[in-house]
Amino acid sequence: MSHPERPPPSQGLLARGLKLLGHLTHPDTRTGKVFTRAEQGLTRAAAKVTESPAYLRVSGSLMRQGFNARIRRNGLVEGALRTLRLPTTSEVENLRDQLRRMNDQVEALGTQLELVVDLLQRQEAAAEAEAQEPPAQERAPSKRRR
Repeated sequence: MSHPERPPPSQGLLARGLKLLGHLTHPDTRTGKVFTRAEQGLTRAAAKVTESPAYLRVSGSLMRQGFNARIRRNGLVEGALRTLRLPTTSEVENLRDQLRRMNDQVEALGTQLELVVDLLQRQEAAAEAEAQEPPAQERAPSKRRR
């Protein structure tokens, strides 16, 4: 017996829509060529607009206004927090920076302590080795005979 033919998996609406969109925008199709030309034209137009001095002046002005509004808002929020005797964002950031620096210092001190402990252990080991060695007078005479 041969394997029965399985029906192709059903494509959902999204898959069919994407397939149609791919077909419509493919560069080899008539609609794809129109789409490509339109996209190139729009890209050139957008490039001209964004490079124009008027656009740059307006966008710069809007950015400056946005930054100023943000500064004013942050000032108002910090003023309200101070009035309520709550920590402000800048105070929390300063504390976070201080904590980070202290953490770095603690890590550095930990590393230094580890080095000191290693040195002390070496010195103790050397002192124990010296204590276990018999004095020079008690050592066995050399095996050299006359």
